[in-house]
Amino acid sequence: MRHLLDDAVAAFLDSVTIERDFDEPFMALLRAEGFTDIALIHGVYEMGKDIVARRDGKQWLFQTKAGDVNGRTFGEIRNQLTTAQISDIAAPSFDKSAERVVVLVTTGRLTGGAAPAAQEFRDYSEKRGDPEVDFWPRDELVGKFVGNADAALRTSVDGQLLGLLGAIDDEVADMDAIEAFSRRWLSWEPIRMAGVGIIEAAIVAQRLRRAKRLDLAAHVGLCAVRAGWVSGEASAASRAGAALFETYAKLLWSECDDRLLREQGIVGYSGFSAWVTYQVRCLRIAEIVALLALRAQASEPDLAANITDWLVKFFDAQPGLCRPLSDRYAVSLIPLVLVLADTHPDKAQAALRSTAGWVCTRYEASNLGLADAEATPAEELTRILGAPFQHVRLQRRPSSQAAAVLLDLAALLGFAEVYADIRNDTLAVGLYPTVLLPGKGSDWLLRTGLGNRWDVNAAYADEIVAGQPAAPHLAATDDGPVPADYWWDALAVSAATRDRHFPDAICHARSSGNAS
Repeated sequence: MRHLLDDAVAAFLDSVTIERDFDEPFMALLRAEGFTDIALIHGVYEMGKDIVARRDGKQWLFQTKAGDVNGRTFGEIRNQLTTAQISDIAAPSFDKSAERVVVLVTTGRLTGGAAPAAQEFRDYSEKRGDPEVDFWPRDELVGKFVGNADAALRTSVDGQLLGLLGAIDDEVADMDAIEAFSRRWLSWEPIRMAGVGIIEAAIVAQRLRRAKRLDLAAHVGLCAVRAGWVSGEASAASRAGAALFETYAKLLWSECDDRLLREQGIVGYSGFSAWVTYQVRCLRIAEIVALLALRAQASEPDLAANITDWLVKFFDAQPGLCRPLSDRYAVSLIPLVLVLADTHPDKAQAALRSTAGWVCTRYEASNLGLADAEATPAEELTRILGAPFQHVRLQRRPSSQAAAVLLDLAALLGFAEVYADIRNDTLAVGLYPTVLLPGKGSDWLLRTGLGNRWDVNAAYADEIVAGQPAAPHLAATDDGPVPADYWWDALAVSAATRDRHFPDAICHARSSGNAS
């Protein structure tokens, strides 16, 4: 099985085409190998140093490159390495007095004249007494990830990682498979999650990218954010997971052009299965890019504004945005509505009304209701399409997580008329707005938490009254491990688990959007 993991890591390295895509997994490798004070420097003032770290009393400086390095390219890189040897410009943790080691890291190989030139540069530096120079090309990186005594992924040779990679290659991996795989991270110590866990996440995400499933690649990052909060505080793992999400969400966003705004744009990508996958594609695209917009509000306001403008057009063009196939997609509405509510409240209200109409129709007497968040795709489709057929034995399901999400969004965003109309419609069709009330501590993050319980018919008021919560759970104290200031991370946990949402996160996201 070891050689299969070697192949998986090698394939991951081969798939890295942009240096910045390698930052988080490489820093995770450094953590796993015992480096400390790790800092990303890449930018205008890097002075030959992409990443700096400390170990064994030495100050290490890493210059990272994607792909092969030939003789001509090495000539340019040599100047960067020389600068790194002498420059003191770096992170605050940089120890100017410590012995330095400068390392060229490349996901490819040293080809052509690069190999002898690299050896010549190393010998020259040693002869002059300059800081030590080392080279970590592709084959050495594979060894560092899996092949030596301190291999970062040695504990992953247990079938779970390889099994998921195989499922991706067989095109059967889905959100549930990724979330189930990521549960292994929830029992790991923070330092291990920040190392091995992020490396695993990066390998899985790159494999999904190769399989043209950028939505699932972004979902891996969300699951890593969740695992990073198990310790009850912000961690390197939670930050790295968010960075992975951004990487793949931005790649997905780069594909969100005018083609998706045409009536047949998404249907055309779906082939024969479009009648099933259309609304799923609509909701997942909107959810991921909306989460990206919310995260970018402070750091990249232009990106957030561009995504918001596009989502308005996407909402107008694609009615599938308001047709969740099951409760699994109820939480997809949250980031979308939050983004629209900031600058286009009329669109946010229209999204809530339209989705409520779709959901309530599924619960009329002649229908079976929507499937829950853990249902199989077969049950999802059967509940949508199977009511007229005698061979369908499913009973009507009166509970609805989607209804609770709609009511909570309307209440928390202050859409009083929309709230009253949704509440009236849900009562008319006899559905029960259902809310998962997470337990304290780590149960807040777990789909299997022993302290979690369902309120299967939450007590909602008929209308919003100023100063009073519309339902008891909206006034409850949040006992989760993610503080209010990290509302985006709480939204990420909701998107990863699919069966819960956090009113506090919605409130703080809303206030943050208004502030921006």
